[in-house]
Amino acid sequence: MAVALNKPTIEVRWHGRGGQGTVTAAKMLSSAAIIRGKYGQAMPEFGLERSGTPVKVSTRISENPINTRAPVEEPDIVIITDPSLLFTIKDVIVKGTDENTIFIVNTNFPPEKVRQILGIPNNELWIVNASQIALDEFGRNIPNTAVLGAVAKATGIVDLDSLKQEITESFEASSKLRALLPQNLKALERGYNEVYKAD
Repeated sequence: MAVALNKPTIEVRWHGRGGQGTVTAAKMLSSAAIIRGKYGQAMPEFGLERSGTPVKVSTRISENPINTRAPVEEPDIVIITDPSLLFTIKDVIVKGTDENTIFIVNTNFPPEKVRQILGIPNNELWIVNASQIALDEFGRNIPNTAVLGAVAKATGIVDLDSLKQEITESFEASSKLRALLPQNLKALERGYNEVYKAD
């Protein structure tokens, strides 16, 4: 287990854009942890609430009750769901991180480019082309379920089966989303199988 994850409470910070499902993914990660008997919390920080604008979300997963609702300032894990943010809010992304912070990035960039942009030469880095997976599976750049699969593989803070259960329950509860369940489960599995750890 990575140094950052060898603790009772794991703090995660997400960086994405409105309309790509980042907030939903953060909530699903929290709910999947709860399915496995842990405590979970997800809190978005929107700024301007419109499609395409940067969003930041904090998630905590803990063995113990969570007594704070403050944003995550020193994340154990940073998840970037939109690669364009590497260029526009780099300083926000790396704020509060250290050499033990794990980065999971949705991108088709080579790892060395991501490391150079973020200035993280030695951090644990995982890469998944979640946008391409989403386009393949349902024709839209909504990479959240593929990113969730990558998070499960890269960190082990939730397992794939609990994510499948959470996604299935959420989608089946919505008449609008029910028909999209098979594609999202496929995207989840592909994210899990296609994410890779950079050298």
